[in-house]
Amino acid sequence: MKKFYKSFIVGAALSAAVAVNASAADFTNCADALNQMGLFNGTEAGYELDRAPTRGEAATMLVRLLGKETEALEKNYKTPFTDVPDWAKPYVGWLYRNKLTNGTSDTTYSTSSNCTAQMYSTFLLRTLGYSDTDTNPDFTYNNAIEFAQQKGIVDMANYNKDSFLRDNVVAMSYTALATQPKDAKYDNLLDKLVEDGAIDSTKAKPFQDKFDLYNEYAQLVEKNASMTDKDADVKVGMSVKMNNASVIKMNMDSNVKTNMNLEQFDKSKFLVTGDTEIVVDSALTGEDADTTIETQINAYYADGIYYINSAGQKIKMPMSFDDMLASLDMQTLSKKEPISSIDTLSKDSNGTYSVSYSANYLNTTVNDLLAQVGMTADDINMSVDKVNMTITPENGQIKNMTADMVYTMDVEGQNMVLDMNLDYNILQTGSSVVITAPTDLDTYVDISSLTE
Repeated sequence: MKKFYKSFIVGAALSAAVAVNASAADFTNCADALNQMGLFNGTEAGYELDRAPTRGEAATMLVRLLGKETEALEKNYKTPFTDVPDWAKPYVGWLYRNKLTNGTSDTTYSTSSNCTAQMYSTFLLRTLGYSDTDTNPDFTYNNAIEFAQQKGIVDMANYNKDSFLRDNVVAMSYTALATQPKDAKYDNLLDKLVEDGAIDSTKAKPFQDKFDLYNEYAQLVEKNASMTDKDADVKVGMSVKMNNASVIKMNMDSNVKTNMNLEQFDKSKFLVTGDTEIVVDSALTGEDADTTIETQINAYYADGIYYINSAGQKIKMPMSFDDMLASLDMQTLSKKEPISSIDTLSKDSNGTYSVSYSANYLNTTVNDLLAQVGMTADDINMSVDKVNMTITPENGQIKNMTADMVYTMDVEGQNMVLDMNLDYNILQTGSSVVITAPTDLDTYVDISSLTE
């Protein structure tokens, strides 16, 4: 049972983390949005988000984001390049004419060659008015990705340093539309394109409204993320189906204190104390009636070690958040939720925000985290099906968050469907939140010593 127990603990911990701070990826949602605005058409085979983009495709997207597609098609400027197919000639020609792109030689553009993240970051920065060719350039080609991160075009969701796909192209393009141009004459690039007549205002209006609301919501999230010390009451309800049969219902009522160190996550501390009631269906136990188990849970994290005391069993396991998050810019992560990760966003008359996140985005994020803590597909295969949240502010900061989540796990040949509801109510923040370590940490047993 060691594998099952470890999988369940890590899976539950990760799902709670996603629910509290959803922050990859199949960006079909971004492709759909761009398509509705007339900026992305896909191919005869569909969006083809799972393959690398070509330089010709990147040129097409760039011209559209500049609002110059009509001009490009009408003018069809000539170039010295002999390897550009007819469909790409207007776009490559316009970019060449306006000195926004060069060929790979005097006579070749390499239209069918892959476009890299560095190339596309450069394209998007130029779209927003930044220059890499002026006497005093804003950036250079070599630092294009880093500069794009600073400007919010590239984030921890839409950029993959190991593989750059059309998936990333639509996510980065969508993010760029929500980003303010260099001259700050417009709140975002989309507003400029509408004003220039490059995008139909009726088609753009839902996304303009979403971008405006997103900026408001992102400021609230950023402020919450900057509060590293929190004391909160957390209620979790969960029902579990195994192989389509209801087997477990759980309710947990707990208090969670956190002292987060955003520079060195392994120096963070958190303490969870609470009560849990688990009802196990008789079909699972073979008993005549359902079994009810009531336990107290005490969990503590410090110095890279996670301690959990449940039902009298004390175990500990190494868990390095620094290692898991080493590839991420945590300052960026702590400041802003990627807009590409959000499917829908709304706000009611009471000021409460409703957010639904892309399940595909979260799937990749969670499974990447599982892999980084040593959980392979042989241990656990997890799929996020739904994450919907409501966020209620008070006095300019988040007071309450609720989440409705559904995910599936395949562990040791068993299919499990978990339906979770979470209510996270912040009691206090700041220096008054002090965490004291349990006095019995030397009595905890390492999880690796548990037998199968």
